[in-house]
Amino acid sequence: MKMRMVKGMAAALCMAMLATTTAAVAPGGAMVASAEETGNGTTPGGSNTTTTEDLEKEKQNALNAFDDWITLNLKTNDPKVGEVDKKIQEAKDIISKLKSADAVKQQKEKTLSDLNGIINGSTGTGSGTIIEDGDDDDEDADNNDEDPPVTPDHFLMVGGSWVTPVANAGQTISVVLPVVNMGKTMVTDAVVTPVLSTDTASWPFEITSSNYSQTIPDLPGTDTGMNDMDRRRELTWELKARSDIGSGYQKLSFDVRYRDSDGESQTTTLDTYIQLKGTAGVGADGKSSVPRVIVTGFETNPEEVHAGESFMLTLHLQNTSTATSVNNMVFEIEAAVEGKDEETTYAAFLPTAGSSTIFVDRMEKNGTKDIQIEMEAKADLAQKPYAVDVNMSYEDEHVNAYTSTSSVSIPVKQQARVDISSPEVMPGSISVGSEANIMFNIYNMGKTKLYNVQVKMDSDTISGGDAFVGNLDPGATGAVDIYVTGQSPTMDDGIVKLQITYEDESGASTAIDKEISLYVSDAPMDDFMGDDSMMEDYEIEGEGGGTTSTIVTLVIIGVIVAAVAFGVFYTKRKKKKEQMSLEEDLLDSDDETDE
Repeated sequence: MKMRMVKGMAAALCMAMLATTTAAVAPGGAMVASAEETGNGTTPGGSNTTTTEDLEKEKQNALNAFDDWITLNLKTNDPKVGEVDKKIQEAKDIISKLKSADAVKQQKEKTLSDLNGIINGSTGTGSGTIIEDGDDDDEDADNNDEDPPVTPDHFLMVGGSWVTPVANAGQTISVVLPVVNMGKTMVTDAVVTPVLSTDTASWPFEITSSNYSQTIPDLPGTDTGMNDMDRRRELTWELKARSDIGSGYQKLSFDVRYRDSDGESQTTTLDTYIQLKGTAGVGADGKSSVPRVIVTGFETNPEEVHAGESFMLTLHLQNTSTATSVNNMVFEIEAAVEGKDEETTYAAFLPTAGSSTIFVDRMEKNGTKDIQIEMEAKADLAQKPYAVDVNMSYEDEHVNAYTSTSSVSIPVKQQARVDISSPEVMPGSISVGSEANIMFNIYNMGKTKLYNVQVKMDSDTISGGDAFVGNLDPGATGAVDIYVTGQSPTMDDGIVKLQITYEDESGASTAIDKEISLYVSDAPMDDFMGDDSMMEDYEIEGEGGGTTSTIVTLVIIGVIVAAVAFGVFYTKRKKKKEQMSLEEDLLDSDDETDE
């Protein structure tokens, strides 16, 4: 480092000795030499000096070099974006004050070297120091090799593959920000706040609230073993686009403050993008404004759209122009296309009438109109929002043709379909203190996953019987095999309520009730064996006349009956399990056939 400083000072000294110059230290500390100009733009010795044109050209080259460096080296959501931006801004401030093209060039090279150091994890060389090639660089490279990069403990980024939302002027849209922690450890108490601005170039939405912050309680890291989808958390903002926005793609930034695994507060910035379609503009003759027809909202009937069912879509339209009406309006309704290749792609929604074209003859200045179309959602759609594009073509009062496109997002729900096999209770009658076995299957017949499936018994005559089945994928079977114990004698017809509960993807809980017959009786044998005085009476009677042999006979019969009952119970249970195994094999075979 000292050698480099000496080289820099020696170079500057030589320049001072070779020409009549005035030494100046540019902001940032780089020593430069500038020649005193004469009236004709040359030095007293007659050599040409750096012209203003050359200086401005070199400054522009430096700015272009910085932009190219960002494009080639900086990745989206790189955690070093803030440090890079600060370094480039400092360099721009210095360059704007420099008076020599050579000094600008030196500052540019120095800044690019510092930026490479930031990306590679090394520290800068200090303000104003010009790095020269030499053996020291090889030594620095060797030192850098000794410190390999490590996986960060926490690294937040935008996850998912969401379609870029389209914001039309005056329209309310949903902006979804999926956040995932790609680091190793857990992140907690993440507060996400959009970066607001009164400038439409930075924030194209109406500011209708004093607080737009949302909180994510936890963001699991990769050490949990969960996949990216399970570790992802989604935040949604309902925002209304301003009426004076332009057209194009715009970046939205969100500041995130969170706590890492050590409880320390950390910050980062996440970016996402939206597409804007504004209303400003004039016609080709420059006199009349371009009429804009926008979709201000929509409704569906029924309110919730379920896969496989038909619904009526109502679109609310508005002509935002106050100068001209619009005529001969043609609307083409196009639903999002699902599938991964040309042979398997299909539209998420299809018109029930076969045509997706709607004609409207006229819409007055600043007028509104509603159009309707009945559509059917495909039965195998996943539960998520689907985009519907509204392609519009129309004419103004001077027969000038225009086209426009708007879009809406329609959430689709998957109806959960659950079926339960007939419960088998063995034995169907027990005494207090005895056990009964209850077996049945739970079938997920729908297209959506069932979460936290549980089974509970609701009866005063028995205890136990609760079971947790877990999650059931579409087409899966959950086997239930529980035991209950007689608690008190049955005082009614012996009906016991069986309740099965599960949750959908949104966390809404659903309960299914099933009734079974199980009669609980007293335990007479326990009372009989527990009464010593009765035993003594039987023993006395036995001595006088054969009652003892009768008791022995009853005991033997009881043992035989119990053995037969156990054999029947065991045989039925074995057959039931074989049947359940056969049903699962058949369901697996059906799934393979469908695939």
